[in-house]
Amino acid sequence: MSKKCLIIGAAMLDIIMEIVRLPRSGEDMYAKGQKMTVGGCAYNAADILKHFQVDHTFFAPVGTGMYARFIEEELKRSGHESAVKSGQMDNGYCLCMVEADGERTFVTMPGIECRFEKEWFDSLAGEDYESAYVSGYEIEGEGGDVILDFLESVPDILVYYAPGPRITYIPDEKRDRLYRLHPVLHLNETESISATGADTAEDAALLLAEKTGNVVIITLGDRGVLLCEGGKTSVIPAERAEVVDTIGAGDSHIGAVMAMRALGNSFEEAVRTANKVSAMVVGVKGPTLTKEQFEKGF
Repeated sequence: MSKKCLIIGAAMLDIIMEIVRLPRSGEDMYAKGQKMTVGGCAYNAADILKHFQVDHTFFAPVGTGMYARFIEEELKRSGHESAVKSGQMDNGYCLCMVEADGERTFVTMPGIECRFEKEWFDSLAGEDYESAYVSGYEIEGEGGDVILDFLESVPDILVYYAPGPRITYIPDEKRDRLYRLHPVLHLNETESISATGADTAEDAALLLAEKTGNVVIITLGDRGVLLCEGGKTSVIPAERAEVVDTIGAGDSHIGAVMAMRALGNSFEEAVRTANKVSAMVVGVKGPTLTKEQFEKGF
């Protein structure tokens, strides 16, 4: 039996508001449109694995409350099921403000997804998984040490780590524990430079690769993706995209990389396909693709 991918993280309510620009302090502004959907970095990545039909476990807690009810209904509708249920508190939500040029700004209210508990992992057989995904939001949260304890208990698992914009907020001890797991790092140019103090993404990639001893993937927007593997860097060109909004672009990219690697492809091949997937995601409203949208792109 082939091993599976484990997607650890969040399912949250995304409230997506279309605005002309971000309001100034004290300003009143109308939104042009609104959409409510399930989001969260882990959910967005897992949705891509589902499209590629890669066997995986979606390990994101669904709590109790009005947001949790909405999320659970939407998970069922979209063919997902979380392996974790908790009666302690509600799920969090994210206000996603999308400006006219497609750039997005997030304000997040954390919920149960930041409070991972040891007992949740007791149902998992770590040896069943070849890889695991985790994001910076959950590592930074109160349950971050519990997640790290689990990952450390499965020495053969390959960790894919997307620190996201929280990269400079994560305590050094947690960061060092994670780097000792030799993760594949996936982050954007701004995050890589802020984390290392390097002048360029290439220098940042080499510095990060020294710390982790593994592949580093840095997204560069419309300039492509920098891949650092075996001490060498290369830039894989981006796919042309008509940007509607950039929500979920990074999450879908790492999801596609994991899917392609699980299907036996090289990192270069995986990144090329991931570039195509993320170009499709920025061309639609919201963080995910429908089955029809995905199949049309391939």
